[in-house]
Amino acid sequence: SLVTPDMTVFIYARPVGGRMPLAAKRLTVADLPLTVVLDDSTAMSPQAKLSGAETVELVARISASGQPTPQPGDLSGIISSVAVHGQVDILELSIDHVVE
Repeated sequence: SLVTPDMTVFIYARPVGGRMPLAAKRLTVADLPLTVVLDDSTAMSPQAKLSGAETVELVARISASGQPTPQPGDLSGIISSVAVHGQVDILELSIDHVVE
């Protein structure tokens, strides 16, 4: 799949095994590579904050359609089981998996 600089990139944290992101940022491929901080200021809703979770999955996805829902041909990367509290290291997340 051909990646262009104007394609949308979603970077988000969700509960392990869950669907709904707790915190998210929307960028473009042109912004990559970059360092992103996800915290309660990037929460999707006041009821579901990142700080309320123990562990999360970090997901990055390049979306050809620009839609938040994964589409076939999107590229993604996941780091599973990241401890929310006490996470100080910068995590390297590669977007190298093609969504079926």
